[in-house]
Amino acid sequence: KEVSLENTEAVATDKGTLHQLRLKAEELKNKIIEEKNNKSNSTESNSSKKATGSTNLVDSVVRVNVSLLDKIMNVVGELVLNRNQILQYANNDTSSELSRLAHQLNAITTELQTDIMTTRMQPVGSVLSKFERVVRDLSRQQGKNIKLTITGKETELDKTLLEAIRDPLTHLIRNSVDHGVEVPEKRVSNGKPDQGSISIRAYHEGGQVTIEIADDGNGVDPEKILAKAISKELISSEKGAALTKKQILNLIFTPGFSTAEQVTNISGRGVGMDVVKSNIEKIGGSVDVSSKVGEGTIFKLRIPLTLAIVPALVVQSCRETYAIPQTNLVELVRIEEGDEKKIEHIHDSEFYRLRGDLIPIFRLDSSLNLTEASEELKSSDINIAILNAEGAIYGLVVDQVLDTEEIVVKPLSRELKELSIYGGATIMGDGSVALIIDALGYYNHMGRVQAQKKSDVDLSNRHQEKEVAYNDEVLLCSLEDGREYGIPLAIVHRLEEFSIKDVEWSGNMPLVRYRGKAMPLVQLENTLGISEDSALSNGQEELPVIVINARGVQLGFVVSEIRDIAINHSKISTDTSDRDGFIGTAFINDKTITILDIFKIVDGLPFASASSVENSKGRVLIVEDSELFLRIQKELFLESGFEVDTAVDGKEALKLVSKNYIAVVTDIDMPHMNGIQLLKEIRAKEDLKEIPILAVSSVVERKYDELINEGFDFCFDKQNNFRAVEVINQLIG
Repeated sequence: KEVSLENTEAVATDKGTLHQLRLKAEELKNKIIEEKNNKSNSTESNSSKKATGSTNLVDSVVRVNVSLLDKIMNVVGELVLNRNQILQYANNDTSSELSRLAHQLNAITTELQTDIMTTRMQPVGSVLSKFERVVRDLSRQQGKNIKLTITGKETELDKTLLEAIRDPLTHLIRNSVDHGVEVPEKRVSNGKPDQGSISIRAYHEGGQVTIEIADDGNGVDPEKILAKAISKELISSEKGAALTKKQILNLIFTPGFSTAEQVTNISGRGVGMDVVKSNIEKIGGSVDVSSKVGEGTIFKLRIPLTLAIVPALVVQSCRETYAIPQTNLVELVRIEEGDEKKIEHIHDSEFYRLRGDLIPIFRLDSSLNLTEASEELKSSDINIAILNAEGAIYGLVVDQVLDTEEIVVKPLSRELKELSIYGGATIMGDGSVALIIDALGYYNHMGRVQAQKKSDVDLSNRHQEKEVAYNDEVLLCSLEDGREYGIPLAIVHRLEEFSIKDVEWSGNMPLVRYRGKAMPLVQLENTLGISEDSALSNGQEELPVIVINARGVQLGFVVSEIRDIAINHSKISTDTSDRDGFIGTAFINDKTITILDIFKIVDGLPFASASSVENSKGRVLIVEDSELFLRIQKELFLESGFEVDTAVDGKEALKLVSKNYIAVVTDIDMPHMNGIQLLKEIRAKEDLKEIPILAVSSVVERKYDELINEGFDFCFDKQNNFRAVEVINQLIG
């Protein structure tokens, strides 16, 4: 092995130790010289082997000026643009030889681009390691005991970006030491270990590098943040009252905001967190903060791998071409002609319900005042790009989705810097210039526009206006009578298809082997008395089967066809039910759909056991404004051995709640009094503070971590009702 003594620093406090160190270094140097002399006398074969093996680290490394790498990167960027133009030309040409050469050029350019980008990559550990001394010195200065943990040092980032994040990271680390971690005496009095901890974690996520700075300090109190912001007139008290906890926490990034009583030379030094946010956003990154009072704070920085070449989705609106970076793209949605009803209009704003989640959508052409395209170019379908801007999900309606390709980001000129909706420009394959949409800048711009129109919408406000909106997900299927029926999706286990040859009979009961067990098949037409025929009796080759777990058994409901999953927004009419197997009817997709009462159907079968509360585990209060979900939750708890009381909103629940309940399970968005208001009312009563309260939500605005911050003991999606039963069973245990 060869040893290099270059860049070696030795520190010794004792002269004798320093003298010994010099002697050892001299001895080591002589050994290296002797070893080199021995190598020079080796045979020709050994020397050639050494040349091919590249064992000498010094000979295999060349120092290159960063400016030269930048120049090469720019040249590669131009080559990528040229490659895109040739590929587009080759796709429109019939020559097979041109197509072969173009694809060969594509492969070579891609490999060259990857290698050049790799040369600029450096591990983030080169920046993060320096914080060990920063934390050590500052903690001693403040009389604190803090341990710093760093993981993911090997994660690589572009050198330019690495330099750009150095100062923001330093600010956040100093902030954690100064404002985050408490002094040992206070930590012990709060029941924490006297040693505080700060952790830095770097990892790849979604084509970006994420750096998390977390501490186990006293956290950020939203009430203090809001009070400080109002006192500094950064926000009005009226607007502050309408903010969520997440929005209040983000106020720390407002210019001029600071919680420090006096300026120190440790954390802020008179500079607010807005500088951190602006510096990270300059390089196309984002900053997110989450905190729990008394437990700690986490800052999450998301940084692009490189600024020069990024993969993007190319879209078109009114003949104008735009690029959307794929790091912001969640998914693409296509609404076919005739399905426009999926877009809802609330207070002159448009919203799209995506799998039960209500998200705002904006039309690119109208928001940018683009000239209307000719009718023949306009598509009858609606294309929506679902984007994520720092956790805010929204849709962008465009005329056409063209392709995905790697684009070279060119900065905008100084005159256009104020346009926050654009993140730069690029040259397309046909030589035209396309603007790059900045997802966050566009969202903020549209937010300001919507604010002027007073169109900010809160679902809870909709309920206060007595507009009851349900999100009942229903599986639509058809039976042999030709009508469509609905089954609540929350109780559907799986959708399967069996061959008629796999069906066996036990007396008059059809069975099929499913996952190692015999599963009974239910012919709904016969059970409900609506038809003598069924898909099974008609000899249909393939049987669509809806697998359901209810009353302790697994059943397969045979249907003629499984149609779709739809959302029911209206109240179910129970007056139209003419038999036990029907809950009622709902108006879904402009059709009257009969909703099946699965639990009643199962109770009527000879092999099912009805629910019993003889050995009750305790009494549970369920609060839910949707009659469909209320019925499902009630049945699930009953068959699990609980006694159940129900309420349709928070006001009714508040009259019922008492110490007799072992838990309260509440929906979040309800009329009259929503779940969060109910939680606060219950927690305000001294004798009810210890009752576990579980939150149910299917709305995208309600993030589960935010609900936990509000004070709920557990949160789950409406489609996972069984989780509530599991959690309460664990609480009892």
